[in-house]
Amino acid sequence: MFATLFHRSSQALCALSLLCIATAAAAQQPDADETSKIKDRFTVLAEGLEIRSSDGANHKFELQSPPALSWSNPARQTAAGAMFLWTLNDRPQVALSLYPSSETIIDLEFQSLSESSLTAQSKTQVLWQPNEAGIQWLAVDGAAAPAKTPFQRLRQMRTLARQFTARLVPPNKNPMPLRLLDTPVHRSDFSKSQIDVQQPLIDAAVFTFVQGTDPEVILLIEAFAEDDQQKWRYAVARTTIVPLEVYRHEKLVWTTGSQWAVHRIDTPYHVYKSFNEETQK
Repeated sequence: MFATLFHRSSQALCALSLLCIATAAAAQQPDADETSKIKDRFTVLAEGLEIRSSDGANHKFELQSPPALSWSNPARQTAAGAMFLWTLNDRPQVALSLYPSSETIIDLEFQSLSESSLTAQSKTQVLWQPNEAGIQWLAVDGAAAPAKTPFQRLRQMRTLARQFTARLVPPNKNPMPLRLLDTPVHRSDFSKSQIDVQQPLIDAAVFTFVQGTDPEVILLIEAFAEDDQQKWRYAVARTTIVPLEVYRHEKLVWTTGSQWAVHRIDTPYHVYKSFNEETQK
């Protein structure tokens, strides 16, 4: 009888513990109204930015709205996040991921997708001014030439994206594989304009590797013309402070190195913290 009572008591305590854990986790998640307010702040912050090239051309980049990706990350207890893109003639130049890091702070996680220096500023101050390129284009060796139709090229780009894998490699911890979203978050339309007449662009797409649905790696794939030939190229960029590795056909093709990201106002990757009052300026 004592054993039975002890067993039932243990079951009750276990159930109570699980209930407490679930209640605490639920309490940390914002309700639907609060999540909607957070997402509205994302949009206000993104729309309040002006981003330009600062290499002499002074091109003003265009914010793509709505966000390219609305995301969440249960592993980091982030219920709501969003990634916006800025483009030049529909070619991605900047990615910005926004997410709450506290009740009063929204993190603005900038990543340059440009080959030039940039300036991002709000109405009151410069937030980010990388002085070097954010990406390096690499040839997609062994790929068939770009197909003739947009539909066929999309299939090719999705096939090429699946050849890549990515993982987080936090120091002194086990690597964490990331999941490819093989539907691109942005597809470029170059039918009306070109920004490089020496290498006319044919097609392009932006893919992401995610944790939950939180983008950690951006994979750019472009079709372009060069010397009377049509070719593919790719570039990789981070959207996390955690060290990263990217593989193609199980061969390492890109890495951030083994240390956490060093980010400053003048680096291609930078995290700026925005307080509540900045949303209202």
